[in-house]
Amino acid sequence: MGSATARKRVIIVFVNWGILLLVLGVGLAATLFAALWPYLNPESPIWAQQRLAELVRTWERVRDLEAQVTLLRPGEPRLRVRFLYLAGAAMRLELQEPPELAGEVYTLRPVEGGWLFVHFRPRLDLGLEARFSLAELETLLSPPVWGKGEVRWLNEAAFVLRGWSGPFQEAEVYLEGELRLPKRVILREQGGAFVELQIAWVAVNQGLGLRELLILDPLPSRWIRIPSLPASGA
Repeated sequence: MGSATARKRVIIVFVNWGILLLVLGVGLAATLFAALWPYLNPESPIWAQQRLAELVRTWERVRDLEAQVTLLRPGEPRLRVRFLYLAGAAMRLELQEPPELAGEVYTLRPVEGGWLFVHFRPRLDLGLEARFSLAELETLLSPPVWGKGEVRWLNEAAFVLRGWSGPFQEAEVYLEGELRLPKRVILREQGGAFVELQIAWVAVNQGLGLRELLILDPLPSRWIRIPSLPASGA
């Protein structure tokens, strides 16, 4: 009789401890889930920013890139360019349309103390160059600051940026391919004006060299050096 009673008490103790551990486990899981929910909820700004950061890290796998890009703006001629990029080394734009600008080249590369910009105008046998500090270049181009502003994902392959730095109030980006590179970008200004970029084709990590991005053929016989931008506040 005594042993049966003792066994019953042991069972009750184990059951009570089991219930207590279950309650604690559920409570801990609920607390953990609540803490992680902003990172899991597709509607959460934190989740959207984290997803954009992962996308940018994917783009960091691009060592070199060649693309054909068309820029469309209502009421203006279509602009078609060949774009070359070499990570950390140089960028190059070759104008293909409109016909009156075809053949002109723009290059940008880092040099000691800043950046060197070159504009090649073959019809005039002329090269224009200017040197900019990093601060001057950022002021001139007003590049977007990733991770700032609002990010909203439309689906797995499209997102919208709002409130970022630069001349445009909003950027709508559509992605494609293994590296999920932009296929189409719509940049909207305040007031409704917009610029649309259409990327016809992209070749990534093909082994481009610095010479391919910087060569000017034929090399212009006339050069003009453009004065640097005035210092802020000058």
